[in-house]
Amino acid sequence: MQRYAVGEWESLWASDPYMKHRFVLDLQLRTVIAGEDRIRGAWWSMRLEHVAYMEQILNETFDLIWDEPEEFGFGRRSEIPLWATQAWPWPPLPAVEDVEKMLDSPGVPVERDELGRIIFPPRVTAHGSK
Repeated sequence: MQRYAVGEWESLWASDPYMKHRFVLDLQLRTVIAGEDRIRGAWWSMRLEHVAYMEQILNETFDLIWDEPEEFGFGRRSEIPLWATQAWPWPPLPAVEDVEKMLDSPGVPVERDELGRIIFPPRVTAHGSK
């Protein structure tokens, strides 16, 4: 038996820009063991509370996924994919709400790249310098 299932899931939350997710399911333990969000063309590790929330949604609303992952576009695998075993970014990225509050605060230095995009996460020290 192939113990794991891997697939992508359209965002359950309204977001701008549009976002989708990918997950690794442990079919034997009926748990989500890894997840990433695709934001602006790149995959980012999910926060643990978001992985847990996705598992809760699957258990409450899409419980059939544990027995028939193919019905949801997931493929069975015998091993966990490499992306799900790589080290997480450290330190962990702050919650989106915390970043929004910080960026909305007056006097916060915001660094931009050559195309004018905000560099995330902002690099600040205790003294307010970069």
